[in-house]
Amino acid sequence: MQKAIDGLLINYEIIGRRKKPLLILHGWGNSLREWIPTARQLSSKYKVILVDLPGFGGSTKPDDSWGIYEYGDFVEKLLLSLKVRRLILIGHSFGGRVGVLLAARKKLIEKLVLINAAGMETRSWKGNLTLLLAPLFRDLPQWIKNWFGSVDYKNAGGLRQILVRIVNQDLTSEMAKINCPALIIWGEKDLVLPVSQAKKMKSLIKNSVLRIVWGAGHWPHLSKTREFIDVLEEEGI
Repeated sequence: MQKAIDGLLINYEIIGRRKKPLLILHGWGNSLREWIPTARQLSSKYKVILVDLPGFGGSTKPDDSWGIYEYGDFVEKLLLSLKVRRLILIGHSFGGRVGVLLAARKKLIEKLVLINAAGMETRSWKGNLTLLLAPLFRDLPQWIKNWFGSVDYKNAGGLRQILVRIVNQDLTSEMAKINCPALIIWGEKDLVLPVSQAKKMKSLIKNSVLRIVWGAGHWPHLSKTREFIDVLEEEGI
């Protein structure tokens, strides 16, 4: 399905007919398509909303150099257009950044699920670029990933200015404002964002639970799907 929001043509899908809405936000460089299997698993309990964030998948790129706050405003407008007032939000990596911001605003989010979420800019600029461009190198040998650096900056293409703004926006202070229940899920072997960041995130978000998906990397929903779904079920999602 498609919808126009502030002049942008947005691609989204709704899976499931239950009353309770659940929104899933994908990571940088990805799209809603990688979340369709998870959405189908959750559709017996929720009306699952999947969206291609502006600039990704089937959604058009913003004309301006958006930062994370513009992405947060966009998601609020989308939910308003869909007549959604309160929901559960699942955010992976970059989508987790948006989730942190929305939960800190205390308007829409009644429960937050952060999966290997970005937002604590404790890395170098090289580490930040590695995080945001990691999907492009997912299948490469680890030694090549380890050598990844500024030479690959060009791969950001038309989203380069957006990338630069986002990696310079630290959301640590926003995490401390979150009051809703939060579930933090992390892949044990994440080489993009180590488990130490998950532990720091848990210390900042007051009402939070941390669960580790053993043997998983930055994409636990893909590499350890059954274990990931089990964690969601065990934690009441």
